[in-house]
Amino acid sequence: MIVEDIMNRNVIKIDKDQNLKDALMLMEKKKVSRLIVVEEDKLVGIITLRDVMEILGSKKYARLPPSTLHVSMAMSKNPITIDKHSRVHEARDLMLIHKISTLPVVEGDKLVGILTKTDLLKMLIDMDEKITRYIRTKVLTVTPKDRVIHARRIMLEKNVGRLVVVEDDKISGIITDKDIVRAFYKLKKTIPEKYYEENIKKLLVEDVMSQNVITAKYNETIGNCVRVMLERKISGLPIVRDEKLYGIITKTDLIRLL
Repeated sequence: MIVEDIMNRNVIKIDKDQNLKDALMLMEKKKVSRLIVVEEDKLVGIITLRDVMEILGSKKYARLPPSTLHVSMAMSKNPITIDKHSRVHEARDLMLIHKISTLPVVEGDKLVGILTKTDLLKMLIDMDEKITRYIRTKVLTVTPKDRVIHARRIMLEKNVGRLVVVEDDKISGIITDKDIVRAFYKLKKTIPEKYYEENIKKLLVEDVMSQNVITAKYNETIGNCVRVMLERKISGLPIVRDEKLYGIITKTDLIRLL
């Protein structure tokens, strides 16, 4: 199977000179976590929620008003691409090696599509094998009383998009890059720039986390986990056993099976 067979031809683009607010609104509208960045319709970068989270929490930009923050400030430049005629396993390997979730698909110099981990995940939807042997039991966690800037630092250092929130070994929530971006941007819009950094330092995980956590049991099948991730548009499932956090399984873990 080649990339062209499973890629998404509907590429959601944004110009590098548009405001960061425009990028967030477009992501929200299209229910995506990344956008292809163009300049005069030429591919120049990718912007993700994690990129936005990094810039909104940066001291460098803390005192800048929202109107001055542009896509070009946050985007990753010169993204890795893949030819539409490449084999799917080559795309999978590129994502794993470079720790990325998205590959712009090209034909020569022309952008013709986009391939994500979600597209690869769909290939596993009929697998009846249990997830047990693929669960990662070492889970990155925070507590409700931890500061959001601490959670953000872990996400950026470990290159993950979510952390499980635990209290007494039980799951009490989950915090994602999307949750943090929403909280930071809300502060950015509503308080004077000189107080912004001070206020984000006060935010606690419990202030922004999602409490309705979608989980899976340790003996669930791969196919069922894939269906849940696709239907709920999530990238990872905390795994429970005896009502306690047992591990986690993510899109990255699953696409290794291809």
